[in-house]
Amino acid sequence: MPSTLLTGANSFVAAHIINALVDARHYVTGTVRRAEAGDEIRALHPEWKKHLDIVVVEDITSEASWDTVFKGAHFDHVVHVAAPLLDNPKNTDYDRDFLKPSVEGNLALLRSAQNYAPNLKSIVVTGSINASTSGSPEELSAGPITDSTWLPITPDQARAKKNAYISYCSGKKEGELAIWEFVKANSPKFTVTVLLPAIIFGPPMEPLKGGVKGLHFSSNLVYSLINGSNKTVPATAFPSYIDARDLADAHVRALTEAKVANKRINIGGQGMTFTALTNSLAKIPELKDRLPIESGEDKAVTPANIVADEANEALHMTFRSMDETMADTARRILELEKQ
Repeated sequence: MPSTLLTGANSFVAAHIINALVDARHYVTGTVRRAEAGDEIRALHPEWKKHLDIVVVEDITSEASWDTVFKGAHFDHVVHVAAPLLDNPKNTDYDRDFLKPSVEGNLALLRSAQNYAPNLKSIVVTGSINASTSGSPEELSAGPITDSTWLPITPDQARAKKNAYISYCSGKKEGELAIWEFVKANSPKFTVTVLLPAIIFGPPMEPLKGGVKGLHFSSNLVYSLINGSNKTVPATAFPSYIDARDLADAHVRALTEAKVANKRINIGGQGMTFTALTNSLAKIPELKDRLPIESGEDKAVTPANIVADEANEALHMTFRSMDETMADTARRILELEKQ
């Protein structure tokens, strides 16, 4: 049974990855910043009890903390999910909240793994298409987004804009650049793969406080289409998505697939608009009379031409339909709404 370390275990994406790892017969050690978060995971998912251990890493930028983790156990693989969140209202300073934790959080883990995990085979990192583009019409119109496309925004430009979303995008870029600089300079024995998904939808299965009040960014986007906060369909936030369950499968497969070793790769790349999401949600009887009406604004969205063929083929990916993703997401949100 492979032993896999997963960082940021109480997050939306990580919960789906834990589920996929357990299904693939991995023993998982998940990291959280608070012991209480680990208790919440165990309480919500007792089916993982025999396959999941929890350790506390309060500061992901602390190399010493990762040293303790790697010295304390043998790991075959690492899935690195922990990263700054766009929807954390406390994240307001570019350097403190985005740049440092993105760069140093990656480097501290990599350095520690190189020093204290001699048998480690692979690390798969949850990156973001935002390391390649902010999704502005100008960037999307510039040409296809390939595995070699990088966000055309510098740290100085990000600081000057004082915009949380731009800070997040820049942090993802700079954090990933730090990974590849480390790999080039150190030639570690383990491989590194960075997956670059767009917006990640799917039924939330992570611990949430306050029901729908605790929804993460993308689930809250779906909820905004059914809770009456929008009378008309709003402009699309980013015109591409992937189902969290498909992304979780991609992480697990990438751990052992030589074709994606030491590569940054777009994954998924399905196109979407909020109008299309609303049309899928309209097929759910429980949502009758709760959805916004179509608007001309959303019809003007610039498509995202994301080239993801290499990863999708190498990892033998098949993808859930938008109808399935929205139905499962909405029904879980409706359950949370009743709590």
